[in-house]
Amino acid sequence: MKINKATESDIEAIISVDHLTAHDENRRRHICEWVSGDSTFVAVVDNVVVGYAVLEYTFFSQGFISMLIVAEARRRKGVGTALVSHLEEICKTGKLFTSTNKSNEPMQALMQSMSYEPSGIVHNLDDGDPELFYFKKLN
Repeated sequence: MKINKATESDIEAIISVDHLTAHDENRRRHICEWVSGDSTFVAVVDNVVVGYAVLEYTFFSQGFISMLIVAEARRRKGVGTALVSHLEEICKTGKLFTSTNKSNEPMQALMQSMSYEPSGIVHNLDDGDPELFYFKKLN
């Protein structure tokens, strides 16, 4: 598996990995913005994009993983771990944050397995599904 910075030529592959783009034009727009902003990274296996992640610095000027998606067929095979590990290595700040919905138990398990600490909760972003925030101090 290789982790590469996403380019415009990866946009359609990223969209195909992200199941929400089928019904959400805003998500497609965000993907284009993230890629053009040099904040998107893709996991590639056998020349196929199998996941992507977005690293931004808009969360109180700290590193923040604002998106992490792995193709359904590739989940629980190390793709998410590889993407997060790569972002930890390149993060420009000493702290890295991310968040996920309370209903997203696989992401919560990933964060726990990678030694991320719970850092707070925000209600009312998605009705009935609070957002859980995680944090890791980087070396």
